[in-house]
Amino acid sequence: MDTTKKSPRPVDRHVGGRVRMRRMMLGMSQEKLG
Repeated sequence: MDTTKKSPRPVDRHVGGRVRMRRMMLGMSQEKLG
């Protein structure tokens, strides 16, 4: 059952990295659009 406690952290990190990459891509596209 300890896996549930160790699961949220790595998942959050992975999601954060994906969101960060998406935000960077969105920022670049916004700059290009501007």
